[in-house]
Amino acid sequence: MLFSPIPGAHYRECTLCKGKDWFISFYVINPSTGKLKRIRMKLNRIKSISERRRMAKLMMSSINRRLSMGWNPLIERVAPRGGAKLYEAFESFLQIKGKEMEPTSMRMYTSFIKTFKTWLEGHGYGESSLAASFSRESAAFFMDEVESKYTAKTYNNYLGFFKGLFGWMVEKGYAADNPFEKFTKKSKRLTQKQRRLLTDSELSRLFSFLEAENQEYLAICLLCYCCFMRPKEIVLLRGRDIDLQKQVVHVDASIAKNDRESYRTIPDDIIPILRRLDLSSPDLYVFGGARKNLFRPSDKIVCSREIARYWDHVVRPGCDFPMEVQFYSLKDTGITNALEGGVPINQVQQQADHSSVAMTAIYVGHKAKASDELRRIHIENPGNLRGCRGGADEKNP
Repeated sequence: MLFSPIPGAHYRECTLCKGKDWFISFYVINPSTGKLKRIRMKLNRIKSISERRRMAKLMMSSINRRLSMGWNPLIERVAPRGGAKLYEAFESFLQIKGKEMEPTSMRMYTSFIKTFKTWLEGHGYGESSLAASFSRESAAFFMDEVESKYTAKTYNNYLGFFKGLFGWMVEKGYAADNPFEKFTKKSKRLTQKQRRLLTDSELSRLFSFLEAENQEYLAICLLCYCCFMRPKEIVLLRGRDIDLQKQVVHVDASIAKNDRESYRTIPDDIIPILRRLDLSSPDLYVFGGARKNLFRPSDKIVCSREIARYWDHVVRPGCDFPMEVQFYSLKDTGITNALEGGVPINQVQQQADHSSVAMTAIYVGHKAKASDELRRIHIENPGNLRGCRGGADEKNP
């Protein structure tokens, strides 16, 4: 058990001191010095000696129980709510953030806290643990475990969330300080995208596989590859958003990542595939449903993570793709191929809903291919250049 306050080390239980002044005495860690500090609670206000003894017994029992759970009155001076339950603080955080955040973000927050609670319960922090009891030492153990299980990018996501959570707890008086504050994120070198573009043969293999296996999912892949749509945008499409006559997909501002309304052009080649979809009910989600009827018209929204889950469990083994070929590789590949194929960069930017041309330009040159224009550059008197074949002119070194 990681967290279990040790009598004598983290606190000393109550004793009753009787004399001219009656008082209860106990010791707790002074957060400023890290050493035990004596706390005294006077009882002289109770005139009756028998009543004084009875109250002292009740108080000592209650104080000792709270001390065993991590209570520290010195911390409560800077964290007035430090005596509240740790899990109750988490619930308050989720309730407040639920009024501010989008559903996708809230699912992520809830997932982080659910994982954290499971870890806490396995390391001595039960439902009775106090908000102020979680220490930097415990935070270090938790982040070590995250580091051992997940990628550097996921590590950074966990760290960012828990810095924010405990920062909020400090602000609201649940904690005296932020136990995650001094941890640093992993370097950008370690968090670069671990995915690559699909080759032409892999694309062909994918489309042939889905043509036979799942035509609804084939349409999802083509919306990502050709219309550069994100999973969240795809699962929130309704029948009325896909206009095959005008060859556009309407992405409402309410479902777009950048909160901007946009229209994505549908290429001629995929019109026949999208015609197979049931678009007869304008208000139903085109790729909705439940597990037994997934990615079909429904009034139920499918979690966008189901798209990646289907890729991992069905597409990757079915097409024999390596781990670095991910669902989102379709969007990267589609944008790169469009630019390589000569589509003007401003049109690709609009289709991808990028905030600037500079963001779209990142995809230029993703494929290792020599530029014909650069190869045809004419350089006069190449013999005068150092390192060119033929060597340097001996008279003009």
